[in-house]
Amino acid sequence: MKIIRERNEVLKRLNEAGSGGVPLLCPNAETPDEMEGILLGAQHHAVARDLPRVVVGIGVTASYPDHPQLGSLAMGAGQGSLDEAARSWLGWLEVYSGRKALFDRVEVIPFLDHGWAPLEADRNLMDAPWFQEAMGIIMFDASLYEFEENVRLSREYVTRAGGNVVVEACPDKVYERAEIERRQLGESAMLSNPSRVRKFVELTGVDLIVPNLGTEHRTVSHDPLDYRRDLAQEISKRVGPIQALHGTSSLGNRLRGVGNDGICKVNFYTAMARAASVAVKTRWEEAPPGQPLPISLACGSAIHVSRREVFAQKTKSILDLLTSSTEEGA
Repeated sequence: MKIIRERNEVLKRLNEAGSGGVPLLCPNAETPDEMEGILLGAQHHAVARDLPRVVVGIGVTASYPDHPQLGSLAMGAGQGSLDEAARSWLGWLEVYSGRKALFDRVEVIPFLDHGWAPLEADRNLMDAPWFQEAMGIIMFDASLYEFEENVRLSREYVTRAGGNVVVEACPDKVYERAEIERRQLGESAMLSNPSRVRKFVELTGVDLIVPNLGTEHRTVSHDPLDYRRDLAQEISKRVGPIQALHGTSSLGNRLRGVGNDGICKVNFYTAMARAASVAVKTRWEEAPPGQPLPISLACGSAIHVSRREVFAQKTKSILDLLTSSTEEGA
């Protein structure tokens, strides 16, 4: 396994993904079992297709309000420091990189998902030189703010960090529930505007954008999700294939072909985590009722293996899906 961190090398792989129509799969992994499962799934995908290499991203959030992964790890370890939690997380990745024979066909781009600009702790982490060098992609998420302030903050971050790391950002405002209700905003009102997305890219100089394409990442209703392929294609015409698709866990087979719409990076986590928890729960429910769990099910290794296998299977199946459209068109 090779870790890809250097900015130009990361951009090279993103460009290959964008031009080739096969986006990079970029799941999050907040624990070693999840990380190991992603690596195994990527290796299995490469071996099955006799590919010399497959590139995946492995990411983590810091204090992102929806799910603060490094923040939870820091509190759980009694550290209370995002810096130390990030170093621990990267340490796990380094350990796996030493297992070259096991993951010899896998390249990994470490990335920060939703670095939350409103929080000082996240800003400090994203500004730390050591962290910029350790990560291949940093998402500077200022989507809580109105467009002009988002542009200003994102542009300033690109000025500070853009020479060291690939910068991902969100061109739209994420409205809080109270404001959505007060302004009576519907889903269509919050979809990305291609012209504004182009303006955001031009004004900020970011490398990747996370538009609102109707997936659950930005949804505010219980209506069926509607990935807007036409919108993705129109944005791609304006800025090129630099879109990162978030909120993909519920899209299923609809992920096939998104690489042809200008998507070069696909984030994924929720469905993996939920399926892994179900696998553990199912194994426990199979134990004799009214008796303590046998040690073979209660021990940490049993939990690790159960969750790892789900992450491996999900990773391989999604990679197979993302690759299938180009194989069918060959």
